[in-house]
Formats: sequence, C-alpha cells, structure tokens
Amino acid sequence: MSGYRYAQARRVGDRSVSASPEPKPAPPIYGATLSSEPETNDYSDRPYDPHDPNMTSNAMFYDPNSPFFGIDPQLVGFVQKHNVVMDDGAVVNINAMKEKAAMESKPKTKFHPPFGLSRKKFVVAVVITAVIIVLALGLSLGLYFGLLQVKPSYPQAQPWWRRTLMYQINVATWANDVGGPTGRLADVIPRMAYLSVQVGATSAVITNLISSDTNGVLEWTQVSSQVAAPDKAITTLLPQLASQAKKPGGSFANDKPIQLILGLPLYGTSIRHAWFEQSRLATMSKYSSFYWWTTQAPATAQEQRYYAYDPIRKAYYRHSHGNPNSPLLNLSNADVQNELKGVIQFWVKNLDIQGVVITNSTNVVSEMMSGMRTILDSFASDQFVWFADIPSIDEILNPRQKVCLHEIRINRHVPTRTDDLVAQITQAMNGTKTLLCSPIWQVRLLLDDAKDFETVQRLAYFLPGSFFMVAGQEVDLVTGTTELMQWGSGKYTSYGTYWPKNSNLPQEGLTRLQSWKTYWQAASNLGMLSTAVSTNRLVIIQGRQSEDLLALYREFSVSGDRVYFVVSFQTLNTMASFTPIFEDLKSPSVEVAYDTKNMYSGRRKFGTNLLVNNEVLLLYYY
Repeated sequence: MSGYRYAQARRVGDRSVSASPEPKPAPPIYGATLSSEPETNDYSDRPYDPHDPNMTSNAMFYDPNSPFFGIDPQLVGFVQKHNVVMDDGAVVNINAMKEKAAMESKPKTKFHPPFGLSRKKFVVAVVITAVIIVLALGLSLGLYFGLLQVKPSYPQAQPWWRRTLMYQINVATWANDVGGPTGRLADVIPRMAYLSVQVGATSAVITNLISSDTNGVLEWTQVSSQVAAPDKAITTLLPQLASQAKKPGGSFANDKPIQLILGLPLYGTSIRHAWFEQSRLATMSKYSSFYWWTTQAPATAQEQRYYAYDPIRKAYYRHSHGNPNSPLLNLSNADVQNELKGVIQFWVKNLDIQGVVITNSTNVVSEMMSGMRTILDSFASDQFVWFADIPSIDEILNPRQKVCLHEIRINRHVPTRTDDLVAQITQAMNGTKTLLCSPIWQVRLLLDDAKDFETVQRLAYFLPGSFFMVAGQEVDLVTGTTELMQWGSGKYTSYGTYWPKNSNLPQEGLTRLQSWKTYWQAASNLGMLSTAVSTNRLVIIQGRQSEDLLALYREFSVSGDRVYFVVSFQTLNTMASFTPIFEDLKSPSVEVAYDTKNMYSGRRKFGTNLLVNNEVLLLYYY
C-alpha cells in the first residue's frame, strides 16, 4: 500500500508531540480518497450502482482491478490507519463477491411444466406415475415367483362321506348352559359353530336324542324329555338345529355345512314301548310278531341269558344280552321294516339327516342283519350313508358299498408304537375294497397315559377316508358320552371360542384344542388329503425297529404328488435319517406343511435331522 502516508507513533504523555497539529494524510494513489463520511453497513443493504453518487467513494471495493476488491470497507480504513500488512487472512467482502457472481452468471430459465399443467398438477402426475410403475413391477415379480410356487389342485372326494371329520354328540351329556344335570338340545344348536371353527368337523352324529329310558326306545318320533320339551323340540328346536348345521358359522361365514347323522338302535325297544305292549297282549294282530316269541323254554345256560318269560303272553321273548327289559325286534317282519323305514323318513324330514349310525350295535344278532340291511338300503340316495358303531359288527352287517368303520387302538405292552400301528393300518387297508368302501377311522385309547393320543388322532385324520371323533376327545376326555361336559369360552357370546374343559390339562384343555386346530387347518390346506381313497395309494415305509419312527405317505395316482406323515415315538430326542424315506424322489426337496414343534418350515431338504418325541411332520412333495 505505497503512496499512503502514516502518522508516527507517539508516546502517551508526550506533550510536545501532542501539541503539534496532526499532519493530514496524503491522498491514496488510487483515483479517489476514502469517503470522509463515517462508514456504515448500508453497502450490505444496497447493491453497487456505478451511477449512484453515494457509491463513488466505494468504487474501489467493487472494481475487480482494484487492490481493495473484495475487502470489507471498514477493514480498509483500519488497515490504512494502523499500517497493517494484508495477507491471506484478509476479511472478504461477501456482498461484493455475490454481486460479481450475479453479474457474471447466466440468467436462469424458469421451468414450465409440459401440456399446460400447473406446477402442482405436474408434481401429482409424476408421483402417480411413479407409484403405478412400482406397483406394476411388484405385481410382475409376484406373478413370476408365484407361478413358480403354484400348488396343483386335486378332485375332492364326493359324496361328502368319503372325506369328513365326524363328531359324535351325546345330547344328554354334551352341554348345559343353565347348570342342569343333563345336556340340553337347545345348547347343542349354537355349538355347531364350535364344531366348525375349533374342531374342523363337517358332520355330526347325534345320539341319545329320541325318547328312551335306560332300557331302550320309548317313542321313535319324539325327542327325549330329558333334553328338551318334546313339543317344542319338534316344532322349534329341530328346525333350528338343521338350519344352524347348514351355516354353522352364521349367515355370512364361508364355512362348510355340517351333515347330520342320527344314532338309532334299530334292533330293539324298551319293554315299555307301545309295540311290545300290543305284542304281549294280542296274538292275532300285526304287533304279535313284532318281537321274537317262542313257547320253548331255553335249553342252555347261554340261551337263558337271551330269553325271558312273559307271564301275560305266557311265552318267551328274545332280548338284549342279560337285560330282559330290552326286547329285540323281529326285523325279518315286513311290518316292522315298514315302521322303521317310516321312522328314518320322519327324521330325514324334520332334522334333514344324511345318515344313520346303529348305536350299541353289539346287540345286533345275525338273524336280524338281513332285515336291517333291507331297511337301510331303501334310502338309495348317494348322500345317505349308514354304518354300525362297532367295527366288528359293521364288518358283518354293512355290505361295505359306501363306508367301513375301522378302529386304531393305542394298545398296552407293544414292542414299539410304530410296529403296532403299522400292523393295524396294514390289516385294515388290505381288507378294504378301496374301490367300493371309504374307510372311517376311529381312535380308541386303551392306556391311562394319553401322551400318544393326539398323535394317533393326527394319523387317523391323515389316512384316506374319514375320521370319527367322540365328544371330548379333542381335549383328551374319554368320558364325553357318559358324563356331562363343562365348557370354557374366550368370549361368552361367541361359540366359536368355546372348548370342553379338562382340568388335567394346561389351561383346562384350551392349549390342547388349539394344537388340534392348528393341525387340521394345515392338513385341510393340502388338497390331496381330501381326495377319494380310490384315487391315491397309501404306502408305509419300513424303518429300523430301534428308531420307532413311523413314516408313510399318500400318493396321488395321476400325478405322483405325495404327502408324507412322519413322527418319532422315541421317548428321547433322536437324530432321524430321512434318506430312506425320500430315496425314490427325483428331487429330495419337500415343503413342510406342518411341524408340531415348529422346528422346520418352508421348502427344504432333509438329511439326518433332529426329531423330538411325538413331533409330527406333514411334508408335501409336488
């Protein structure tokens, strides 16, 4: 900054110096002196204008050729006054720099949206377009990968009795919501929702409904007064039950109807029945031969257990084993046959039943079987089905053109649970004419320990055909047909949340019921399990006896698709080899449709894997 003069420094208190007048500074070399007016910050508020007379003194700060360009004006005065050498630490005049940049920059063109759209509409259009593109991309990817995982469909077994879960209800012991000692028909009706939602039942066998005493039927076309007022039952309750069974979950629920089957002891009546009263009094009326009469005394001790003497008719009549108060009907009599056909027709009309189960069928003797078939086979509809409740009797009585009842027993003292079950299933399937007869599987517990009970129930539901469950078995109760069941509920007004209580189980049986529900829902999602027995084959895989590992599969004949059922009955955890199970598969990859312990999921390969006791796997190969 040569060309500028600076005053010499003076000491404080130097009077001779202070008395001298201060010399005037020489004008700067640059074309004009600094403004004598006090500096203000108005330059920061006003842009530089070369024609503004007020800006003349500040021209040096806006002239790029000036050595003071870009320096704060207040700082220049300070530098000149105190003889400060400026270097890179000078304070830049930011406002001047902005003015320079503004003058040198090109003018910006304002954006105008196309098609005459406003800026707001253009932004909305861009956002919508982006969303549509993302959705289209996601849909395309979903369809692509979804098609890779599409499961095949299968023809469902028809009619309904070829694949159903039957649930037996003893009306007298099933439910009483008002605290009475016996069950009520009125409380059966809303529990159709329970059967559908919780149990997965699609048919119900109603027993102990008709008017009876402890010895047998009193009136074939009346409801027992123990479970309902007879008149109200016929006019109101039966129509309500039939209607509720068609839509168990309510009018708007998408659930399957529950087919109703009636339990009838068609072989006999109570000694108090009007037919027997007429038969013992009149030897010349049609009722005289409604029962088996003979004037010959029993010749053996065994015959004495079947015949009793009637002092009114002065003859012997045949009755149920050891019970003279239960006379047996003469089913070879055409009049008896017609009467019983009318009885069944009455219940078809008033309760819309689709079948009959012969209850307490051990009382059926060989002499009456032909007449019983004649009665039942007169209902020729494909939807109508009948069978006896004891497998050994059903095997003899039932011509096996529709269904055949089989029992899977949980026996005592068996080498391994697997071997025992395999033997029972093999015997049943080898004796079944699969093209004509659809199996109905029933589980019978012969142990005090129920630890394998649910697993065998799952097995029975897996097997081709139908599964028959007795009331209470869904929560390990074995007294559901003999003792009044108690109920719990998640929501009192919603019968789809109800469950039978078992005080010996966690949460009084709720956990057990939820476990069963999870299984039947998973199994129901496998359409192949709902195919008719004639369209698939059952194969049991023989394993090592020491493993106690049960493995079998159902194979759909047309496509070769399979569903495997695998369970370990080992008391301790075991490492099970799946290689022998899948040795004939083209691809060892299977889909885990169900796992009791939730250890495995998705589509995967099995090699040697850990299984715990009673861990059930449903594995789907397609």
